[in-house]
Amino acid sequence: MRYTPPRRLGLLLGGLFLILLVVGVLLSTFRLARFEVSAAFLVWVSLLLAGMPLTLLVAERLYGLLTVRYTMDRDGFTLRWGFNHVQLPLKAIQTVRIGSELPSALHPGLNLRWPGCVVGRREVAGLGPVEFYATTGIPGMALLSLAQGHLAISPPDAAAFQRDFLELARLGSLEQLPETFRRPDFLFARLWADRWARALILVGLGMPLLLLGFLTLRAPRLPSLVPFGFDTQGVPDTSVPPGRLLLLPLLGGIAWLVDFLMGCALFRQQSRVPAYVVWSLAILVGGLLWGAVLQILRLAAS
Repeated sequence: MRYTPPRRLGLLLGGLFLILLVVGVLLSTFRLARFEVSAAFLVWVSLLLAGMPLTLLVAERLYGLLTVRYTMDRDGFTLRWGFNHVQLPLKAIQTVRIGSELPSALHPGLNLRWPGCVVGRREVAGLGPVEFYATTGIPGMALLSLAQGHLAISPPDAAAFQRDFLELARLGSLEQLPETFRRPDFLFARLWADRWARALILVGLGMPLLLLGFLTLRAPRLPSLVPFGFDTQGVPDTSVPPGRLLLLPLLGGIAWLVDFLMGCALFRQQSRVPAYVVWSLAILVGGLLWGAVLQILRLAAS
């Protein structure tokens, strides 16, 4: 049996949030590229720094909503939510409770969620650890109790899902499914536990952020125009407002993000050296951008 939860509200709101975030990131990028540095530019910087990771998180949540499905037969239960995959033999599910039987405090806490997208993990008083892969509030949820915790889901009809579970459990299994929990946050835990990965990622991220802070302090004291281009002889031939320099840490941040994602893909391989090399490239790019900024500021001061 396959159960597709109600997703329209979550997709509509998530799509709206994603559009607003993308517009905000593009607008802040455009303003930073043309804006003369003043106290107001901090608003655009903050919007950009907050908007980029939020855009990725909202996109990940939307991907989860687009792919969510629950399947159950006499052999077991399977859940798919984006990059999350849970597979359980039916006997691993101790009970199935529906919305009217659930406590009012059942929610995933401080996670990125909105009406129609209820996802996350938290300790719920009286229950213990609960993982949420739901699209409704408590009345539409079904809570699967396991030996190690609980799963909160949103089948189209929670009461019918509960009846199906009881009927399938009485029939008994023909072939027991292996128990599987696959979550993308396992990768991030492994990244953080690896000191080389942790150091390379943080240094690579820190370089464009420090460059942004450095330009924030220096730019107001610069002349109205600074060199930003060079001819074939290495002589400056283009002058721009100092706010244009903020494009350089932005480029460094984009390079770090691309290298970070590529390194994460390579980190899953048996050898981690290729991932370390890719993450090192972000540090190299950051060093080159620092050198370019220092050269530009030296020419602007001369």
